[in-house]
Amino acid sequence: MRCVRADLLEWQPDRRYELWHDRAVFHFLVDEHDRERYLATLNDALAPGGRVIIATFADDGPEMCSGLPVRRYAAEDLTAALGEGFELVETRREVHVTPRGASQPFTWVATRIG
Repeated sequence: MRCVRADLLEWQPDRRYELWHDRAVFHFLVDEHDRERYLATLNDALAPGGRVIIATFADDGPEMCSGLPVRRYAAEDLTAALGEGFELVETRREVHVTPRGASQPFTWVATRIG
């Protein structure tokens, strides 16, 4: 397994990956340009037939996290944000309870290139 640590909005993949897993990054991208850059990088990095798993705050989740604004997503909105060519495999809702006892609803989607 190879893990990459980089600024996602600046990173240029040097190979293709079978799996893209994002737990709570995409929802911090409130600027349209940043979301477009993220999706361009995702598409450059994903191998043919690759899979994507993304979790964001649900549409009824928090509006802020760690003092930063977030964008919230229902499963269909998150799937649509990925764009054409991605086939939905599964969606789930998770309610994460923070160490301070706050509930944070998450939307999970799993897709694959169709």
